[in-house]
Amino acid sequence: MARALRIEQPGATYHITSRGNRRQRIFDDDHDRERFLAFLGEVSERYGFVISVYVLMTNHFHLVLKTTDANLSRGMKWLNGAYAAWYNRRHGRVGHLFGERYKGIHVQTEEYMRRLARYVILNPVRAGMVARPEEYRWSSYRATAGLEVVPDWLELDELIPYFSDASSWPESYVSFVDEGISNADPIWKGLRRRIFLGTEEWLRKMRQKVTVKWSQKDIPHDQRAATRASMGAIVGAVAQVFDTTRREIRLSHGGTARMIAAWLGVHEGRRRLRVIAQMLGLRSCSRVTQLVAECERRMRRDKSLREQVAQLRTLIA
Repeated sequence: MARALRIEQPGATYHITSRGNRRQRIFDDDHDRERFLAFLGEVSERYGFVISVYVLMTNHFHLVLKTTDANLSRGMKWLNGAYAAWYNRRHGRVGHLFGERYKGIHVQTEEYMRRLARYVILNPVRAGMVARPEEYRWSSYRATAGLEVVPDWLELDELIPYFSDASSWPESYVSFVDEGISNADPIWKGLRRRIFLGTEEWLRKMRQKVTVKWSQKDIPHDQRAATRASMGAIVGAVAQVFDTTRREIRLSHGGTARMIAAWLGVHEGRRRLRVIAQMLGLRSCSRVTQLVAECERRMRRDKSLREQVAQLRTLIA
């Protein structure tokens, strides 16, 4: 089975979700929830997790956290493993408590931290469990809103910069969350490759920091290509260098620009042939292969073509 790509970097912020096996309950009562929160405190100390938002649902949980080291997988393995072992002992059960691996989405905080902090907290409201977030005990909302004591391990300082300043905190946070109760936020339109939540410009920067081996067959194809330029970015760069338009590239039968775009799509973008063919207006995958072979032949004898390709590789890096 394909496994989601893990992007692990010091100082990175993540939205984490983890569900029960076959969507079964992972919290049976308040004692289970209290013990899980104790494990959250321990994982923050052991692995340097900076946890700013959480909610415990019935069969899953959400976290927003920042890692001080590149150790997300190790910390989550400990957290889920420690709680599952405790839960099984307490309830006299055996087997997996959690189902598929946890999901970890790398977040562009400048654009999405505010909205993510609201999205997570409003899960019980959207599920019809309560009418308002302060009515739900098992999230960070009450502590963040100043309605109860803040746990030592809950780092609210991570949120304050995204909600005006300390002088208007937590009123600005409460007001922002209230707006989300009646107005749905399409936050996941910013999800890219199922592992990045951010803008296209930010994703291009991430590609320069992350290396994924093309041979990692256990990672989904779209995520293996997550650190590579999209065909849209490639065609855009080619249009810029050749002083033309995307439409002209698609219509340029046998043109140099389209030939180079095909080569870059294969060797830099690592895109599927059918995706390249669709973007370049080609009728078949075999035509993509022909253009790539032609480009390689011409580069061997044409220095100026090699220089153009090198320039483009720099632009889309």
